[in-house]
Amino acid sequence: MDKLRRADQLFQWTEQQQLNASQLQLAETQFSLQPGQQHWLTLANYVLLFGSVVLLSSALIFFFAHNWPLMHYLAKFALAGSAVLVAGSVAVFSPVKSLMQRAAMLATAILTGALLALIGQTYQTGADIWQLFAGWAALITPLVLLSKSRGCYLLWFSLIELALLRYLDNNSWLWLLSASYIALYLALANFVLLLLSELVLQKLGVNNPKPLAWLSAVAMMLPLTFGATLGVWETEYQPNLLCYLLLGTGLALWYFRLQRDLLVFALLLFSAIAVSTAALARLMAFSDNFFIINLLALYVIGSSAGAAVWLKKLQREQSR
Repeated sequence: MDKLRRADQLFQWTEQQQLNASQLQLAETQFSLQPGQQHWLTLANYVLLFGSVVLLSSALIFFFAHNWPLMHYLAKFALAGSAVLVAGSVAVFSPVKSLMQRAAMLATAILTGALLALIGQTYQTGADIWQLFAGWAALITPLVLLSKSRGCYLLWFSLIELALLRYLDNNSWLWLLSASYIALYLALANFVLLLLSELVLQKLGVNNPKPLAWLSAVAMMLPLTFGATLGVWETEYQPNLLCYLLLGTGLALWYFRLQRDLLVFALLLFSAIAVSTAALARLMAFSDNFFIINLLALYVIGSSAGAAVWLKKLQREQSR
């Protein structure tokens, strides 16, 4: 795995334009940049181990759901508490930073949520569902920081996202205030998670946090693009459009000039095509419908094809 980490570091330096193509080729003569059979087997072990952790933890949750009326509440607490205790004990006594320890920490984080839900359901605390997700995320935060595992951070990000979604859904005054702010809040929250993934996680010891950054970028751009597209037409969505222009410009410069990431840059590029198409339709709203439809179709086809050709060219330049 050290060879793969070394190759990954070289590719990251190349993406960040700290190495040119000739320097990367020179490094390839000394270090193998392609995974071998043993590396694929190691990856399969990762997938199977973490898949088994998620499935076993989910099986316990579904066991409670199916047998809820048939079990005494003390038996439920004993089973859930024992599961958390066993997973936590495995994490404590496993070798530090080992694959087994990270898998056990992920199981502990998942089972902690099951125990919290069990407490809330048994004693009918009256808490909203968003409070369960928020409390779950807060409670496992030290565990996530200690784990340095992308799986645990993915669970943590998902809980934060679910807590925010349920909070916005439950508080009707936010919906009555303006639906535009809901998309804006979601976009800004995911922007914070994107910054966390790009700037902080690697310093905290997380190996290759790029997949988390990609997921955060997708989760950010969906509500941001939606709000910006409506902002072209609706006055109440104009703050979304302004936020889109500021964030989109800054992120495009960052991912193209400073830290080239073609996946996120492609996401920004095609999002810009969607918003500019809405702006073009707004400018020509009083023209002939047949003319508008054909012009917009030509614009979408032409701009998408041009963007694809440009991205392909950038990819070739990056791989040289």
